[in-house]
Amino acid sequence: MKILGFRGDPKAPRYAIVSEIGGVYTLENSSGDTKLSAPASITEDADAERLEWLYREIHRIFDDHPDVAKVMIKGNEFTQQDTKAKRRSFYNDGAVMLACAHRGIPVEIKVYASIGTAKAKSKELGEARVGRTAKYWDEKMADAVNAAWWGLRHP
Repeated sequence: MKILGFRGDPKAPRYAIVSEIGGVYTLENSSGDTKLSAPASITEDADAERLEWLYREIHRIFDDHPDVAKVMIKGNEFTQQDTKAKRRSFYNDGAVMLACAHRGIPVEIKVYASIGTAKAKSKELGEARVGRTAKYWDEKMADAVNAAWWGLRHP
């Protein structure tokens, strides 16, 4: 089974393609593309253009990995503080959800507690559970890895 884990970071969303065969978890894109940086032609305030671009990128990922069975999104934690960054992250999650709906791929949104980790332990657990990426290994990437791992463990 193969799961796409997604973290909708407002500046550069991250994604992990994780598979499981016989209890062995593999981060399939560990040395490849993991960071979705919008083209420079999309300005800071062009939210609609950025979402359209991200939507197309998610479809590209699905085309590259047609056997993705499910998408797990590591969503924002619930707080009363509303920021532009949090709104953009939610918009990114929405673009992924729409792409999933158009492809008939199940999708779930999880927070730290529901994927068995915490912000302070995300990198450590992601690496121990599945492995790390060759570049851009940070908390956001680890969130995508942990979400995908959770989706495989709890189908």
